[in-house]
Amino acid sequence: MATRKKGRSAIGLVIIGAAAWLTSTAPAMIATAAPLDLHFQNFYDPSKTGAEKVDSGGFSLLMRELSLVMGPRMSGPAASMGMLGMEVAYELSFAGVHSEAKYWVDAADKPQGTVRSGQLRVRKGLPFGLQTGASLTHLFDSNMWAIGAEGHIALVDGFRNLPDFGVRANLNSLLGNPNLSMLMLSTDFVLSKSFGIGGVLSLQPWAAYSFGFTMASAHQIDVFVNDADIMPETLILRNINEFSHRAVFGLRIVATRLSIGGEFMRSFTDNLNVVTGKVGIDF
Repeated sequence: MATRKKGRSAIGLVIIGAAAWLTSTAPAMIATAAPLDLHFQNFYDPSKTGAEKVDSGGFSLLMRELSLVMGPRMSGPAASMGMLGMEVAYELSFAGVHSEAKYWVDAADKPQGTVRSGQLRVRKGLPFGLQTGASLTHLFDSNMWAIGAEGHIALVDGFRNLPDFGVRANLNSLLGNPNLSMLMLSTDFVLSKSFGIGGVLSLQPWAAYSFGFTMASAHQIDVFVNDADIMPETLILRNINEFSHRAVFGLRIVATRLSIGGEFMRSFTDNLNVVTGKVGIDF
C-alpha cells in the first residue's frame, strides 16, 4: 500500500510540473512574434545578381546551430533501465550560438548569445536491453517547439569490470515556424559506469560521441523589396543537409526515485557548447 501511495505521489508531482511548465510557456504559443522567432526575408538581397541574391550559406549555418539548440539531450547513461523501468524528467539547456553573425542578425529580431530551451522527456525500459522514449522541447523567447522520439539499446550492460556500452538513435521535428520544415537525426555511442555509494546513491558518469544530421527546407517566401511594390519577388532558399560531430560528457545521480544530472556537449562542427541540467523521477 505504501509503495502504491509513493507511486501515485510521484505521478502527481510529474503532472503538476508538466502543467506548470506548459502554463509558463503558453504566452509564447499564442504570441504573434518573439525575439528568437526566425524570419528569412533578409536572406534576399535585390541589389545583387543571380544566385548571389540569396544567402543560402547563411541559412545553412543558421539551421545547423538551430539543430544543436533544439536537438536531443542527456545521451547517457548507457545501461538498460530494465523491463519495468520508467523515467519522467525535465531538462533545461543553455546553448551558445554565434549571435553576432550576419545570419542571426538577419533572421532574429533580438539574437542572444546564449539561448535557453526546456525539454519534457519520458523514457520507458523494454526487454533485451531496449528502451524507447519521447520528448517535447520549447525554445524560450520563441514560438518554436520540437517533438522527438528515441530508441536505445544496451549492448554491454551490467558487467562488474567493464563499462556499459549503448547506442541511442533520435528523431526530432521542429514546429512553430510556418516557413520552415526541419528534421534532426542523431546517433549516440555511449560509455558509462554505475557506482553505488552506501546503498543509497548511484553515480552514473558517461562519455559519448554524437553524430548529427539535419535536413531543413524553407518554403517559398514572397519578398516586397519596396513598400510601393504590388508584385513581390520570390525567395527560394536551398534545402539543407548538414552533418555535425559532437562530444558529450555527463553525470546522473540517483537517490531512490529521484534523479538529477548534468551534461556538457561540445559541437566540433560549429565550435559551440551546450550545458544541460536535469531533474527526473524514476518509477
